[in-house]
Amino acid sequence: MTDYEIEMALQDSQESFPLETRPVNLSYWNTGSEYQSGVRRILKYDTAQDLFDYHYYLPDGTEKPIALKFGFSEADCQKLRIDPLTQSTIAISSIIAFFSRQNMSVGIIRPAYFTVEVCCKDFKVPYTIFDDYEEDINEKFDAQRLLDSGCQAFWFTSPINSMSIYFKDHVIKEIQKILDAGKVVIFDESLCMNGMELARKFGMQENLIYIYSPHKTLGLQGIKFSATVVHQKFYDEIDDIQDYYGGSLNYSCQQGASHFITKNFDDCLAFYKDYYQKNLKIVREVIQKYNFAHVSPGTEGHYAMIFLDWPIDDEFFVNSMKDLMKKSGYFVFPGIMQDFDTSKRFCFRINLLLNHRDIEKGLNVILEYLKNESEA
Repeated sequence: MTDYEIEMALQDSQESFPLETRPVNLSYWNTGSEYQSGVRRILKYDTAQDLFDYHYYLPDGTEKPIALKFGFSEADCQKLRIDPLTQSTIAISSIIAFFSRQNMSVGIIRPAYFTVEVCCKDFKVPYTIFDDYEEDINEKFDAQRLLDSGCQAFWFTSPINSMSIYFKDHVIKEIQKILDAGKVVIFDESLCMNGMELARKFGMQENLIYIYSPHKTLGLQGIKFSATVVHQKFYDEIDDIQDYYGGSLNYSCQQGASHFITKNFDDCLAFYKDYYQKNLKIVREVIQKYNFAHVSPGTEGHYAMIFLDWPIDDEFFVNSMKDLMKKSGYFVFPGIMQDFDTSKRFCFRINLLLNHRDIEKGLNVILEYLKNESEA
């Protein structure tokens, strides 16, 4: 089954239930009611609305404070430009369009957001997939293999897509070798927790392109803004492309940019960290009861990937989740939907911003069900 067929089969099954009894998807991207209530008690932002004018740039006086909060130095701020957008998906398509204009080939280090590969296909950009790292990237990543591929640009996702794992010193050093070889490197940090940005390690080098969307991590979709941070030498052309594909900014983006550099954003981030860490503790306690299931010890964020010791057939999995919906009210999406190869080792994502009880009860029933099915 394709990713789309799996998603539609599970989504259609979920929506066949009455709204009040609809099964909970532990892999879902939206946050739970408990988390939302907690953030609402903290969140403060400017509610004034400009309903008439077009906005294409960050609010006056905010570009440098935003760059500094991303972790760039004062010296970096003299070399970089920030191009704001309504969402990171537009940043991805714009950068791929830029590579198409430059006749560049791209190496995509999996797991990556699915849009990257789709955009490469649509813009006829040659690409190579590097898919043998996943959760082990911090131990076995080798820059030479990428350099030998002949690609001119390399796409990294930090934290690792749907795993909340950040790069350690070994990977940092290997990526610097790629930059030293004159290659372009993209860091998609759309889900990066503020304070963990790679700008703090790499700064603003000529061939580096960063993508940010800081409110996305906090689950605040209504006032989020996205940004492409590039060296001045790339800015004019990328800004031109993003004007074609992105257009003007919603006023909520202006609100998000202004809010990001306030202490209130930091207060929301502190609540976020406390909340996901409580759920991560619950996950680890549940996993201890099942010796065939594992969660990475390096998880630092609200998505955790659960790995099993065996593969699961797509059709069997979909039928199992449909059965679980009826019996328990819980289900998950397979890791293939987050760009993971599940042919040798099955995995699924847990959203740690869901309600605490849903995390504990749901993960228990899913693992118990899969255990029983594997023994049948």
